[in-house]
Amino acid sequence: MQTVINGVLTNYEVVSPKAKSRVVILHGWRQNASLWLPITKLLPEDHGYYLLDLPGFGGTRDLAANSNVPEYTTFVKNFTDKLKLKNFVLLGHSFGGQVACDFTIKYPKLVCRLVLVDAAVIRTKGLLTKAKILIAKIFKPIKLILPIGLINQIHGKIAHDYSLSNDYQKSVFRQILKYNLGPKLHLIKVPTEIIWGSEDKVIPYVGKYLVENISDARLHVIYGCGHSPNLTHPKRLADILCKIL
Repeated sequence: MQTVINGVLTNYEVVSPKAKSRVVILHGWRQNASLWLPITKLLPEDHGYYLLDLPGFGGTRDLAANSNVPEYTTFVKNFTDKLKLKNFVLLGHSFGGQVACDFTIKYPKLVCRLVLVDAAVIRTKGLLTKAKILIAKIFKPIKLILPIGLINQIHGKIAHDYSLSNDYQKSVFRQILKYNLGPKLHLIKVPTEIIWGSEDKVIPYVGKYLVENISDARLHVIYGCGHSPNLTHPKRLADILCKIL
């Protein structure tokens, strides 16, 4: 489905729109709403699921260059207002979790429960991250002379989220790395469920920190799972979400 939010052509999916209980799902970086559709088939049928393509991903057009988390939060707020969604469960994965966390802090009355899946909430741009981005920039012209197999291996080692992004996404990526919600976690007052893959190498060891710093939070660990359980362990993720919902 498509609509226009503040002049931006916006793509989204809805499953069971007549259900009274609603769940809004925000996907992760370089993903889109369609990758969460299979999960909804495994979840309770008495809930309606609203899967939004965030700006610059899937079928939703870009926001202004260099947009940051607050601009994405405002976009999601305008989307939920337009669809008249209130008192909903807000689920965010990775970058979507960063936006979901910011949204819940700013609009707590709209969210009845927050679900963070391997969420990129803690952003400390250390030397390693800076080095990866720098290497990705240097690597770009060299790709023209390297075998495709070697290119794929290098992408897996150096900031593939950055190096595989388009120019707009890169401008956003540089901004969101600076937006650290760690100092604001105490402001989250709604019940919060934190789901984390034990083998997450993208954002490791953060789930425990979140559950210790959000007043009403529970941690669910998916053992043997990496950063995107919706893709690698959908059934185990769905089992947890069914218990939560």
